[in-house]
Amino acid sequence: MPVTIKDVSNDAGVSIKTVSRVINKEKNVSEKTKEIVIKSIQKLGFKPNKSAQSLRSKRSHMIALLYNNPNKHYLADIQGGILRLCKETGYNLVLQECDYTNVNLGLEITEFIDDFSIDGLIVTPPLSDMNEFLEHLNQTQTEYSIIAPSNTRKVKSYVSSNDYEASYAMTNKIINKGHLNIGFIKGHHKHSASHLRFNGFTEALKDRGMSLNSEWVKEGNFSFDSGFSAGLELLKSHNKPSVIFASNDYMAAGVMKAAQMNGINIPLDLSLVGFDDSPLAAQLWPSLTTIRQPVEDMAYHAARLLLGNIDGLSEEMDSKEFISELILRESLINLID
Repeated sequence: MPVTIKDVSNDAGVSIKTVSRVINKEKNVSEKTKEIVIKSIQKLGFKPNKSAQSLRSKRSHMIALLYNNPNKHYLADIQGGILRLCKETGYNLVLQECDYTNVNLGLEITEFIDDFSIDGLIVTPPLSDMNEFLEHLNQTQTEYSIIAPSNTRKVKSYVSSNDYEASYAMTNKIINKGHLNIGFIKGHHKHSASHLRFNGFTEALKDRGMSLNSEWVKEGNFSFDSGFSAGLELLKSHNKPSVIFASNDYMAAGVMKAAQMNGINIPLDLSLVGFDDSPLAAQLWPSLTTIRQPVEDMAYHAARLLLGNIDGLSEEMDSKEFISELILRESLINLID
């Protein structure tokens, strides 16, 4: 027979109401009592009835990820981090693709929350930088956490990464290897990370006494195709850069295709650098020098922040900046003997 809440109550030596309070994460239970009940739940293998639990707590235990990003690997990493926490906590995840140009986005998301009884949202770029949309969430008292906002002072629950510092460090690494002619491919213009990465690049050039060649700067949108198009433009000029720094790995892969189609050897004729350290970076040949960003861990922490807000425990968890790592591989050649 299945284990019941009464069995847990008898084993822990507390009332059924106390067990219910622990299961529903109510505050008015002492830590010692909570520990006793949790041990009994684990020992007996008790599994709470989610439907009944939701009715009592007025929660669905459903959270949603809002996204608008052409980079499927980035989305998969975010999803993986959130699902890891969902598995630990019994929550479920819904994915909702959004059009950031939609003027009625706020109203549509409110309807989506009502229709599916969503407890809270995790908001990703570029939605995380849409002030009117975020203000709508505030006005409707929607619980949410944010991944990679441009202005962390305007939000209470967020995770970010040191995109500016990482790009600055990689640019210095490129220069230290003897590269003075550096091309750059920007990311999606609505993403704050795009501006941070480009600003880190330009500031590093400035600090090393080098000027920016605007002809070697192209616009992309984080997709393979945009990297391929930008690569063709950069490589058709008579005066080519010796290295191209792309704002993500997928655009760098597009540049690699453009180079190979034009008989340009990487890294002998052209060095190449990406950002993110997606699985693609290690699978390409030559393998891609890039910047490893802990996206899955960022998403896991964002989900913890959200569930903390939902359960009234936000004061126990802090927003956090994650640190990226330079990954040096075969695509970046040393020009200095």
